[in-house]
Amino acid sequence: MSEIILEMDNIIKKFENVEVIKNISLAINKGEFLTLLGPSGCGKTTTLRIIAGFENPTSGSVLLEGLHVENKQPNERNVNTVFQNYALFPHMNVFENISYGLKIRKVNKIEIKKRVMEMLNLVQLEGYEKRKIEGLSGGQKQRVAIGRALINDPKILLLDEPLGALDLKLRKQMQIELKKLQKKLQITFVYVTHDQEEALNMSDRIAVMNEGIIEQIGSPEDIYERPKTKFVAGFIGESNLIKTTIKKIDEEKIFVEFGGYEMNVNYKNYDNTKNKESYILVRPENIKYTSVKPRYGLKSIIKEHSYIGSIIKTTVELESGQEIMVCDYDKKKDLLGIGSEVWVHFEPEDVVIVEEG
Repeated sequence: MSEIILEMDNIIKKFENVEVIKNISLAINKGEFLTLLGPSGCGKTTTLRIIAGFENPTSGSVLLEGLHVENKQPNERNVNTVFQNYALFPHMNVFENISYGLKIRKVNKIEIKKRVMEMLNLVQLEGYEKRKIEGLSGGQKQRVAIGRALINDPKILLLDEPLGALDLKLRKQMQIELKKLQKKLQITFVYVTHDQEEALNMSDRIAVMNEGIIEQIGSPEDIYERPKTKFVAGFIGESNLIKTTIKKIDEEKIFVEFGGYEMNVNYKNYDNTKNKESYILVRPENIKYTSVKPRYGLKSIIKEHSYIGSIIKTTVELESGQEIMVCDYDKKKDLLGIGSEVWVHFEPEDVVIVEEG
């Protein structure tokens, strides 16, 4: 059983009587990489700042290793934060930036040098200790910021969109390096991002946030394959959501009707809550189209083909007027022309039922 290092219990945060965090409860395990994922304004950075102590909750409690810290200052909590803008001291060199926290704690000079050199090796900046900050690349600055945060041996490292200022290639490289570093050190990382691919690649668990609440928390596979709400389904990856009517529920299957067709599908996390609209979710990679009518199929017309590197994306329009996406990895297949009448189909096991949320 995992050991819980931090708990947030019924956290509410208001700014000028506007609730930006709405009764969040969250348990974070020791040594895990947990990501707070969501669009701008969903409350993820505010949640991180409450953990760090930069914001106090309006109500609710924050426990670090079982002790209440919701009213403690940032320097009274054994957590450190890495910011998107690095927040490095421009008048100090790399060594001085990384060693700053140890100097504040009055660690002796021999120990400081030893630990800084170890940290430079860890973040792959050996030989850079005398370099000025303005002479570093974005990726190097990010490594200095991480080294400065880690040198104090925090219980939790908080990272607020730390790769957002980097170009795509460097960002992907740093994703790999950060994950390796976290696994090597076994420190708890709480990571904030709006980038779904980043979250899926790096996280042990993801908490998907929307308008101040956590809509779903789970492993990357759970979030992608078994989203519980329409918002999560639409935010994570490319999604085809088709409104459906639930006709019948038995012990193992749900019978649904959509587009004039009925299909029985597995539960896959469906929460039978009354009076909520439901949708079927089918990922584009699980949809096929054919000119021959299948057993289950929705009549449609091809609207567009797009070549996207390793795949071809085809947009089709259903009779209802809704457009859905089909992904095909067979680039050698003869494509039917724009305007062709086709039937899109998918297997019942590839269907997930989600609610409005």
